[in-house]
Amino acid sequence: MTGPARNKTRDISKTAVLTQSGLLIAIMAVCSWISIPLPGTGVPINLATFAVILTGLLLGSRKGASATAVFLLLGAVGIPVFAGFTGGLGILAGPTGGYLIGYVFLAAFAGLASPIGHVRSTKRYIFAVISGEAVLYLLGTLWFIHLTGTGFTAAMAACVIPFIPGDVAKMILAWILACRLAKFLRT
Repeated sequence: MTGPARNKTRDISKTAVLTQSGLLIAIMAVCSWISIPLPGTGVPINLATFAVILTGLLLGSRKGASATAVFLLLGAVGIPVFAGFTGGLGILAGPTGGYLIGYVFLAAFAGLASPIGHVRSTKRYIFAVISGEAVLYLLGTLWFIHLTGTGFTAAMAACVIPFIPGDVAKMILAWILACRLAKFLRT
């Protein structure tokens, strides 16, 4: 394919990626709004990590991380896309800021196992998503410790341990949904 036909295909592909990215950013916002405050921590339980993992899986590593970064930029400029219908730099600089920044890494790692246009590998997915969650937990917990002065053990008890069962469930659901959607998407 050469000339105008190739450019038209490239334009359609760019349009598809932009549309998919926009939809997934909206899904990240809606999933962030579905949250339950966890007493004793500044970190709510929400469905955002499900949407972030799904974004990486459906868009791939680079595009998924980019879409997640756009989500964070929207929140940074004050659009209420974060938990509790909040937005602004204060949220990124607050106790949950490290976890929010960790979303970009989670999407990038999950995207390494994207079932779109690749052979599905559950083992690769498990390794990739656990690595991404580890980076997210590390960045978030270190930032939480820095801001609150909480000790490492107490921070782990407040910010990591309670979230592991839910995060495992979200990892499983995101993989199942992405594998089902893979046949409809080409990026």
